[in-house]
Amino acid sequence: MLPIIGITSQNNTNSPYTRFGYGQLEENCFSRSQAMGGTSIGMRSKTGINPVNPASYSSIDSTSFIFEIGVSGLLTNLRSGKESKTEFNGNLDYIALQTPITKWMGLSLGIIPYSYVGYNYNFTDSFQLPNKEAYNTYAQSYNGSGGISQLYLGLSFDIAKHFSIGANAYYMFGNINHYKSILYTQSDLNTTLSLQKQSLHVRSFNGRFGIQYHETIGKKHAFVIGAIYEFKSPMQGTFENTMIGIDTIITASSNVFELPSLYGGGISYTYDNRLTIAADYTYQEFSKAKYYNTTDTLCNRSKITLGAEYINDPYGRKYVDRILWRIGANYSNSYIKIGDKQTHDFSITCGIGLPLRTSKTMININFEYGNVGTVSLLKEQYFKFGINFSLNEMWFIKAKIR
Repeated sequence: MLPIIGITSQNNTNSPYTRFGYGQLEENCFSRSQAMGGTSIGMRSKTGINPVNPASYSSIDSTSFIFEIGVSGLLTNLRSGKESKTEFNGNLDYIALQTPITKWMGLSLGIIPYSYVGYNYNFTDSFQLPNKEAYNTYAQSYNGSGGISQLYLGLSFDIAKHFSIGANAYYMFGNINHYKSILYTQSDLNTTLSLQKQSLHVRSFNGRFGIQYHETIGKKHAFVIGAIYEFKSPMQGTFENTMIGIDTIITASSNVFELPSLYGGGISYTYDNRLTIAADYTYQEFSKAKYYNTTDTLCNRSKITLGAEYINDPYGRKYVDRILWRIGANYSNSYIKIGDKQTHDFSITCGIGLPLRTSKTMININFEYGNVGTVSLLKEQYFKFGINFSLNEMWFIKAKIR
């Protein structure tokens, strides 16, 4: 059981589970995909950015420019045994833009999260010394903060009538800090304080490759099949472990962490430009990546997502006909273990897309409810609200003077 006494919010999460691994991993999908359960690998759009599969950038209209920004709020309830705690916090999630280079090539640039860390909990306990009647008590406190961000530059181009390929180059940066303190109180009222600080400073590079096959059958049927891949690579940076007690000990090392290889596939089907149904599957080989210079510390992670989007009439005169309605769900197993148990995450999502009357610009709103773990260990239930502003304007049309 994980204690949750005295927990407070940090960063864009408030989960004791972020004490382990690199914290809470983010999927890098934007509001439209978030409302559809996270489906994105087999998705293409002329009006939105999809950094999950860089092969999608070439779908942008050759006269358009897209800018997106997203913010979110997170309400979390934690239960462990008879204890319960609820916290709220919010964050700026991402900023990105996309622009055409030619009619068959698109470029995207932005800042997106890789992971978040945020927790603060403490508890007290006691133990009896061997062959003695007296008890010693101790208070433990754990807290952590930080995260890893990614500055990405992506390029995509069509290689045939129905194929597109793309790649993202990432510069990963950020700091993750974990603090642990133990205060021992002996029966004779003597006290001893032990402090530990672990800091991971990330300055690294990574890459992702994507491919999509898109086809239209007749006038009303269209589908996209996509795949993504990331190779295993070192996580460059430094790790420091500082112990403060009777003596102060500082150890530092580098190149003791690795990013896992990632495989993913997805498909989407669209009927009459009105109904879209999509599904994704991703798999990350964390067990083969170094963590504290050893493998098998972390678990392989898989995730399946399902989603749908409906619009009554894309060209309708009534405003309600042009509103986009979205729904989805996803299920994943965690890449961390608590003892010998691997946690699981299930969530359901929904959202709407509200177009502006005079342009292609859209305001996207999405909601997500999910839960992680069990009450016997630590049950985390969360409700997430996100809002996205997607500016889509025609910037590359020359005005004609008559």
